[in-house]
This record gives sequence, C-alpha cells and structure tokens, in this order.
Amino acid sequence: MSDLIPYFAYGTTQKGFAHHRRLRDLLGEPVGRFRTAGPHAIVVPHRAACSNAGCRYVHRMAALVAGEEELHAEGDLFLIGRTAGDAIDELETGAGGRAAPYVREQVTVVSLDGATTYSARAYYAREPARWRALVASGRADALRTYPRDLATGETLKDCCVRDPGHPPPHDVVDPLDGGLAPRRGAARA
Repeated sequence: MSDLIPYFAYGTTQKGFAHHRRLRDLLGEPVGRFRTAGPHAIVVPHRAACSNAGCRYVHRMAALVAGEEELHAEGDLFLIGRTAGDAIDELETGAGGRAAPYVREQVTVVSLDGATTYSARAYYAREPARWRALVASGRADALRTYPRDLATGETLKDCCVRDPGHPPPHDVVDPLDGGLAPRRGAARA
C-alpha cells in the first residue's frame, strides 16, 4: 500500500461524475467519503464556465478554497497509483503549457465517522482570493459538497464540438473573468 497515493476528489473526479467515468479504470472505487480536517469550502460559480485547459466540458466548476466559511469540504478518497496520479495532474494542473486554475497540495482529510485520517493529494484554487471574491460578490456559492446536479449537462467546449476527441489544450472559459468569452487553449501542432 506504500506505493498508493491518497487522493481527495471533491469535484468532477468524484465517483459517477464526468471525469471519474473517463478515468474509472485508473481511479477505481473510492475508499469512502471524507471531509477536510480544517475549514475548506468548495466554491462553485453560478455561471457555467471552465478555465481548465485540461477539461473538455463547460460546467459549474468546483474549486477548493482553504479557510472559507468554516465549512469542511466533503468528497471521495481514492488510493491511486502513479499512472492515475499523473493523469489527474495532467487534467488539473495544466495542459498545453497553460496554467490551470488548480495547484496540487496536501490536505488532511478525515472519514465522515471520524475513524480514519489521511494526508491526501488535492487540487486547490490557484488564486483563492479571486474565488473568495466571487462568493463575496454573490457570483458563486461556498459549499460543503459539490452536488451532482451542478456538474450535469456535460456540454462540450466549442473546441471539442469543432474537433471531437482532440487532445488538450481545450478552450478556456474563465469564471473569474465573468465566464463569457472562450479563449483558445495554447495552439496545437
């Protein structure tokens, strides 16, 4: 088990969500439901957008923000191998040379029954102050859990409609900039 990496999934890599379905063979089944030991919120903008060039979908993004709202974010805990860890890094930390909205850090999580604690890999908001500002301005919610209905629709980004199945980078629709105009990810060869 020492070669397995604890990974805390609070957004679309949770079991049954779009990215979990795509990466199911690498992620497997979650160990269980866990929550952050310290205060963290899952910030979800009201507008569908996605500033992650590694993601094919326009949806209501989820960003982990520490210290927000005295909430303890909940999600699935997976024990993953290096290949799965690399795939999650590629999805969450950048594609095609473009920085993603997330940074990889460790977070302490505890099972919902309080019996088990892990130091787990998680992907935090790269610019937490900007995500907090979305909440303060009423353009996002700070939540304990990311409900499945907020990630539904799975609307493909324009680049994926034009060129189905293309590799990243994908268009960027940034919720921090109002989420209105898509920008093309870094140019592909």
